[in-house]
Amino acid sequence: MSFHNKPSKKDSKKQESGIEQIPINNAANFFPIKEWYVYLLVFIFTFILYSNTFHHQWALDDGAVFNENVYVKQGSEGYGKILTTYSMHGVKINPEAYQYRPLSLLMFATEWEISPDNPTLYHVLNVLWYALACVLLFIVLRKMFVEKNKLLPFIITILYASHPMHTEVVANIKGRDEILLLLFILSGIWFTLHYIDKKKSVFLAGIFISFLLAMFSKESAITFLAAIPLTVYFFRKAERKDYIYIMTAISIPVIIYLIARFAVLSDYTSSELSTINNYFAEQTLLTRWACAIMLLGKYLLLLIFPYQQVCDYSFNQLPLVGFGSWQTLLSLLIYVALIIYAIRSLRKKSPVAYGIFFFIITMSIYSNLVYLIGSSFADRFLFIPSLGYCMAIVYLLYQYADKKSTQQASYITPSRLISGGLLIIMLLFFTVKTYTRSAEWENNFTLYGADIKKSENSARLNFLWGEALRDKAIEYQNKNNTPSPSAVLEKNSLMYRAYLWKSILAVKKGIAIYPKHANAYDRVGFAFYSLHPYYSNEGFLDSAVYYYSRALQLNPKSIITQYNIAIAYYNKGDYENAKNHYLYVVQSDTSEHVVRFDLGSTYAMLGKLDSARYHFTLYLQKHPEGAASCYSNLAIGYARINQLDSAIAMSKNTLNADPYNVSTYQLLSQIYSFRKQSDSAMLTINTLIALMPDNPTGYIEKGNLFRQINQADSANYYYMLGKSKQP
Repeated sequence: MSFHNKPSKKDSKKQESGIEQIPINNAANFFPIKEWYVYLLVFIFTFILYSNTFHHQWALDDGAVFNENVYVKQGSEGYGKILTTYSMHGVKINPEAYQYRPLSLLMFATEWEISPDNPTLYHVLNVLWYALACVLLFIVLRKMFVEKNKLLPFIITILYASHPMHTEVVANIKGRDEILLLLFILSGIWFTLHYIDKKKSVFLAGIFISFLLAMFSKESAITFLAAIPLTVYFFRKAERKDYIYIMTAISIPVIIYLIARFAVLSDYTSSELSTINNYFAEQTLLTRWACAIMLLGKYLLLLIFPYQQVCDYSFNQLPLVGFGSWQTLLSLLIYVALIIYAIRSLRKKSPVAYGIFFFIITMSIYSNLVYLIGSSFADRFLFIPSLGYCMAIVYLLYQYADKKSTQQASYITPSRLISGGLLIIMLLFFTVKTYTRSAEWENNFTLYGADIKKSENSARLNFLWGEALRDKAIEYQNKNNTPSPSAVLEKNSLMYRAYLWKSILAVKKGIAIYPKHANAYDRVGFAFYSLHPYYSNEGFLDSAVYYYSRALQLNPKSIITQYNIAIAYYNKGDYENAKNHYLYVVQSDTSEHVVRFDLGSTYAMLGKLDSARYHFTLYLQKHPEGAASCYSNLAIGYARINQLDSAIAMSKNTLNADPYNVSTYQLLSQIYSFRKQSDSAMLTINTLIALMPDNPTGYIEKGNLFRQINQADSANYYYMLGKSKQP
């Protein structure tokens, strides 16, 4: 069918539904092209709009569903675990609210198996699925609206495709669950309308499959138990038995999903929702409702005028209000007015009323009015509900344009110019805003750097920005792992320290806003520990221990913090405290064989060599390549308790395993010097110099040996030689 053909009598009869008709006059001829061209146009527009995300990396919580998720990285071998565990189980995250959304994870596992660690591919696929969903949206809208309104579905689709509030879903790989939800919901609506028209059971099967996939994509599909019969009422004349068949086809997938969800999640107990995730979690019921109503008003504002998009609105960015707040009262008044208008328009079956009902129904699950969810506010929550807004606003403008123009002979009228002008302005604004916003999703550094300016009072965003700054610091540190001119190395070192300081300031600001976040203290501790080598006299190890201790006061079971504080104590020389924290780690997670090495080294420093040998043995069972390091630490341990023969024997074992172990040559030379065995000491250092002539350590140690025997000239010569070898 071409886009400008007139409907047949048969089609017209099918389409009649009592829906409010707006005569479009010759508007259909404004689009005199074949319909499949329009599909292509919608696809290309959407695909190009988000094409600037193709080079993007990981951002926000992409890691939880991709490069940090062990089940996803197993590819097809991880399917079983994905289907039988909660969504974040693969990254060992214990969320406050457990979710079961396996379908997107199954897709990610398949994509990882095809092309591992390739964010470009995954971003392209996200945009591809979104573009296809927008094409399907146009097809469904064409099916919903009467043939006269041929331009209407296209405008709604383009407005929806370009809405800036969708960037979090499309530009964030993890948003695939929302895109799949949209795709399968639209598919379900298409099958529903076809069933009403054709009365064939195959379409009921299509409804069943679509909603089963929708539920396993994201549980918010459950709101379409109300939205689907609403759609049938507004856009078709259906008999009671049609509603029964359709609701049965929708309800069975919901029941199947709920049974599967219960079977998977019944063994897990959700913890109490924290304020940092949902900022009115600890408030009274009336305050919760007042805040929720106020935020519903903010959602409407962002739909109409999406002036900014932010990836995080957590505590304390949004105000805590009561029912006396003007924001709450205004929002309540607007929603009451919308609901009254929609109810009064039920008989007319106005698409504006449908858009209002659609928005309210699909938004209800995110409203925090019925029950608290894991977040107080998020851009992504508007992804599905915004379709109701797009339908309502476009139809309102059509209604205004054509009702004002029916008595005028001219096709171009003031009302049409106003409506068309407003739509063009909206589309241009949406397109530019979406394109620029999606560019900010390149990685965590660009995203958090852009959003911290818009949500500076969000504790979590300050924490995330601190992490991004720390990661940027590590990038500069890693650059110094490759040979470079000294000026470049020095610059990288300065940038490394500068970004660590910025990281500390950002996280401390977050702590000032929300002092109950244990991980934040851990991050500050890590930054101070990392700065210690550059400021050895500033007490930064003490600062690291202080912040790690604060973190453990809030979360004593944190394996990461227990491990971090153990390392800090070890480097301070407080081996007893280091031992205690290392023991906690190995007792809590017996799979952490690497910690066995650290614990063995600590026992060696304490002179408890039998315990050191025990833990080194356990470590070497999994890491035989680490033998030299184990021998080296045992040698140091024996030397500390003055068992020098054993220290020499272990040093020789070390050098047999690793002839290039510089510190062991130093230790062995020092033991020989202590024993007044100058020849053996000199032979050891000469061996080091012969093996590594460009390493300054050998020359400096040789200078020390000459100084011990009062040969100052030779000592100074080798000191100068060693200094010349330093980078």
